[in-house]
Formats: sequence, structure tokens, C-alpha cells
Amino acid sequence: MAATNLFDERRRAVMIAAAKRWKAQPPTPATTQVTPSEQARYDARRSSFDQASELKAQGRLPVFVERKIGPTLDWYTLPPDDAARAAGRPVARIVANVDPKVDPVGFATGFMVSPNVLLTNWHVFPDPGSVRGTGANFLHDETASGVARGIIFEFDPDALFFSAEDLDFALVAVKPKAITGELLSSVNFLAINGSRSKILPGMPIRMIEYPDGGPKRYAMQNCRLLELRDDGFLRYETDTEEGSSGSACYSQMWEVVGLHHASIPKMRGNTILNKDGSAWSPGQPDEGIDWIANEGVRISALVKAFGGLVPTTPASKHLLDELLANTTDPTDEVAKLATPRAPEALLRPDPSKIFANTKGNVMGGVTMNFSGPVTIFVGSGVPASQLPQATAEIARDEALEKALRFDPNYDDREGYNPDFLENDITVPLPRISQERDQEMYKENGQTVVLKYHHFSLAMNASRRMQMWSAVNVDYDPSKKTSGGRAFFGQDRWVFDPRIPQQYQLGDPDIYAPAKQIDRGHIVRREDNAWGDTPTEIEFANSDTFHFSNCTPQHAAFNRSQPGRQWPGVQGLWGGFENHIQRDLQTGDTRACIIAGPILGANDPSEDFGTGVVQYPLVFWKVVAVSARDTNGRRSLRTYGFRLSQKDVVDRFGVEFAPGEYARYQVALSAISEEAGVIFDDVLLRADTHAEA
Repeated sequence: MAATNLFDERRRAVMIAAAKRWKAQPPTPATTQVTPSEQARYDARRSSFDQASELKAQGRLPVFVERKIGPTLDWYTLPPDDAARAAGRPVARIVANVDPKVDPVGFATGFMVSPNVLLTNWHVFPDPGSVRGTGANFLHDETASGVARGIIFEFDPDALFFSAEDLDFALVAVKPKAITGELLSSVNFLAINGSRSKILPGMPIRMIEYPDGGPKRYAMQNCRLLELRDDGFLRYETDTEEGSSGSACYSQMWEVVGLHHASIPKMRGNTILNKDGSAWSPGQPDEGIDWIANEGVRISALVKAFGGLVPTTPASKHLLDELLANTTDPTDEVAKLATPRAPEALLRPDPSKIFANTKGNVMGGVTMNFSGPVTIFVGSGVPASQLPQATAEIARDEALEKALRFDPNYDDREGYNPDFLENDITVPLPRISQERDQEMYKENGQTVVLKYHHFSLAMNASRRMQMWSAVNVDYDPSKKTSGGRAFFGQDRWVFDPRIPQQYQLGDPDIYAPAKQIDRGHIVRREDNAWGDTPTEIEFANSDTFHFSNCTPQHAAFNRSQPGRQWPGVQGLWGGFENHIQRDLQTGDTRACIIAGPILGANDPSEDFGTGVVQYPLVFWKVVAVSARDTNGRRSLRTYGFRLSQKDVVDRFGVEFAPGEYARYQVALSAISEEAGVIFDDVLLRADTHAEA
């Protein structure tokens, strides 16, 4: 009874906190309207699942991708009831006892988010002690013959347990075998990911819950999302009752979008009100409360929080890594599978299909729509084999290759803008420590800052690579091209003509002979390829292919998916860059990113024929964003990360032959000490990982 009373007190405290958030910042037209960019991201996601269904029908969708998508796929081919059953199978009634001889008493809900871990609320399980002796009761469903008892698995907080009051979540391991012998794998799990584009205000929201500790219930009628909040919560209208704490909230496509944690009561001061206007007091039934709405925790916020958890045992690390491995967005894999490869006929066109201009109109009545740059040959059908040899070769060359085009005017490049985040927020460029200043490339005694489209950088002359770079990033879909990397042409790296080539590492120095070393962008191509015009986007993309923006990175570190030749490896730098991109695509699209290599005196070195080259093992990145608080005010937040490629270099070598990243977060002051760059005080004050 005492434990139950404590649970009720915690639940009531969470409920009151939700009501106070509502009172302080109720939904408004500004916070509930759907912006064009939000709609575009949602439509793109919906289209991705259409593609996944087609791939599944063709037998081309890998099992691991289908598992991440879950019942969303079934929404297209099966009745909603079947999809709901698939979505509800991993949802459990949390029961206070696991003795098979005693009828279990339910008091909350939770759902599996990995093969061995269940997610519920902090106010359900605030600490490991509150978990002991309780269990997860799956398949406690109403059937034609009555209510099924279901299967009960005991929790195992010793294997893994995390909880946090601010986002009201608890993660707890579940034992792999039920007390009656069934295997946990039989109930499956709900794949979650950090995308923030799964649902939009005004759309239906669904819940699967165990209200009043009874059998499973599907809340699918008169349910609507009211608001997606930047503080990690979402608000919605739906029917919930006691016992619904920890329920899964779904989009219409059965993607998990939230963790239900509180109904929002109408309040007067600190007093909860009944429907008749009287004061509600503990002990009275919840049915009399005047409920305004419901509040849940956004799955995207939880995934980000899970990436910052620090396991303390090998068992908990294994289970947490397993959970995080399943939080990647399946639409990324679908996009790769659905992107058609250029057919061989396009890459090597049949000369007989290339025509010359001659007299006559053979295309009357034909309408052609083009998007993007195109080369058109119009004529009456004379094959290229009958053209002069030079004409045929030019046509063939144009079809085979398009090279990157660089802005020839280096004087007008605007460079990095410290005021890019607006809202009176400034993100200044870094400076160089006094101890490292003599290493910099200078002119007239001053360190040269090279300006490019959207970014700037400074070169370390002694190491022949950049010391730091700073870029303005905008992932607003209206400022991006949909053509992808190939749209801009074949990659082509060039020296910056504004400084001597002897201060820039080039292909002969390391990249060509060191077969496992990539030309690693510091300013990422995808981050910089944005603009208001096609030309601006094209030139910004090309600017990242200057050798001044290049550092030697092992392929198994630089690439998000290194490949089979580096077994068991996930590219840390490339994967982290993708993580930043996904976050900006689904939230505030703007950021300032300052990054560079840590050029240490003890870095390893190799002579590949043009002289000794030292290559860095550690890289750093600072992400600066404008964050909005609960009152709508924006302020600067900075996140510093330190990532190392030492493991892959040690394992594979370099010569002649490669919500989850929070664990790599470090204080900006630590980066300064190691990298020799000095961040402005405004960035240090905004550091989310500042050392005490």
C-alpha cells in the first residue's frame, strides 16, 4: 500500500507539473500551425514509407529495415485492426507481482523498445528498488472467450536501469524467459528513432494502454495531436485513465511518437478542479476531474537523452548499445534502397540514340517537362555514327561526365557569418592560443582567414591543413537541392589559389598513396550545400572540395558505412555528421558548426614519397544552436564533441591497402586545451557540458 501511495503521489506531481506548463504556455496558433518546411519533411517521410512498401512487395526490403519500420508497413496492406494488433503486441501491463499462483495487479503500462529493454515512466519506476518484484504482463487482451491472462516476465533492474525525472522516463531490462517458460523474443519490440517528422499538429494520434490495470485498450477515436513542443513534450486529445502511465503514442501510420505520462487537469492555483468546479482531493475518483488534454514525452527527445546515458556495467553497456543501434531512422535505409542506380545505358549511351539537328519536325505534339540542368539533342533521327567524329565524342563525353564547377571569383566569397542564428545571438570565430600561434599561415604578421561560401577557415602552415573551420548550416528544404551528390558532378579536389600549394596537403602527399585514407571534409559537403539560388547552392557545394578543407581521415572513421573491408566498424565521424544532419532536418534547421583536427605533436607520421606527413588521430566539433525555452525566448546552446580515429588506424593501418554520440561530448574548455583554439566567452557560457 505504501508503494502504491508513493506512485500516486509521483503521478500527481507529474500531472500538476504538466498543468503548470499548460497554464504558463498554452497552445497558440503560432505553436500549433504547421510550417511549409514541417509539412515538406512529413510528406517526404510518408513518401519514404510508400517506397518501403513497394520494396517489400518486390522482395527488396532487408529484414532489418522492415523490423525498424514495424507495423507501419502493414498499414498499407492490412486492415487497421491487424496493424493495431502488431503495434500492441510489445505493449505490456506493468504488474505489482509475478507469482503465477496469484492474480497479477496492474498499475501502469510500458512497451519494449529493444529486444530486452522496456520503456515506461520515471514516476512508475524512479529507482531500481521500485522495480524489484514487479513484472511485464504481455498479451493481457480481451478475446472472444474472455480476458487472456497473458505472459508475465520479471524485470531485471540489475542488468539495466535508467530513469530521469525531467523527461519522466525509465528504461529497465526484462528477463529473457517468462515465469511460465515463454521467450521474450515472442513479443517483439517497437522500433523508435529520433525523427521529429512522424506526425504534425491536427493529425490523429493513437494510444495502446492498460487503463485501470485492466486488459489492453486501443484508443483510436476522437484522438488528435494538439502541439509539438521544443522542450521535449507533445500535447494531444485522447481518452486515458489511471494505469495509462507509460503507454505508447502512435501516429496514424503506427510509428511511435510519444511516451504518455500525464493527463492535464484544469487548475485554480495549485488546486485540481472537478468538472463541477469544486476542488478535487486525493482519494476522490479521477473520473470527476476536469481534464483539459494529455501530455506525453516526444520519442525524438527520448532518443537524444538515451544517447547521453552512461552505463556502469558490461551488461548494461551491451543492452544500451543494442537499444541505440535500433534508433537509426529507417527512412535513411529506404532512401538508399529506393535511389535508382544510373542504368548502364545512361552511363554509356548507345551512339545510335544520339541525334543531330536536321531539317524537319518529328516531335510535333510532344510535351517535355524538365527539372534541373539538362542537355537535349533534337533532330530527325540521324545516328551519331554518321556525325563528324569530333561531334560524336563531345556528345558522348557530355553524357558520361559532369565535373564540379567552382566560383572563379575568390574576392567576393562572404565567408562565415557570426550572426547567422539571428535573435541577437552571436557565435564568434575561434582564436589561436599563444603557444600555437607561430604555426599558423600568416600574411603581414596576421593569421589569414580564408573565406568561402558559408564558411571560413584558418590554416596551420607547419602541418599543411586547417586548424579550424566555421560554417553556417541551414537544412531548410527550400534552400536545398533534391538532386544529391551526383547532381553537382564528379568530385574534384582543388588547391586554394589564394595561398601557396606548399601549405596545403594534396593527393601526392598522402591521399593517393595511402589507400585507406579518405580526403575527409571538415566542413561537410551536405552541411554547406544550401542557398537561395541554384548557383549559390552549386558553388557552396564545390567550395568544400578545396584541399584546405581536407584532412586525412581513415575510411572506417570518415564514412558512415565503411564497408565490408572494415568488419564490425561503424564510421564515427561520418555517422556523427549524419546524426547532426537528421537533427537539423527535423527541428530548427539552422546551426553554426566550428570544427577541426587536434594537431598533436605526437601524431603518427608517414613518408609517402614527397616528405614526412603527420596525420591527426583526434577531431573536434562544436555545434551551436538557438534553443527556445518554455517561454518562447531563444538563447545560445553549444555542444562540444571529441572523436578519435585511433582505434581504426591501429586496427587496419593506413598505408597501401577505413540522443549515441553524447558519450563523446566534452567541455569546450577541454577542446581548447588539446586543440590550441580559443573559444569566445559567449560560447563557453553556453556550453551544455561545461565542467563544474
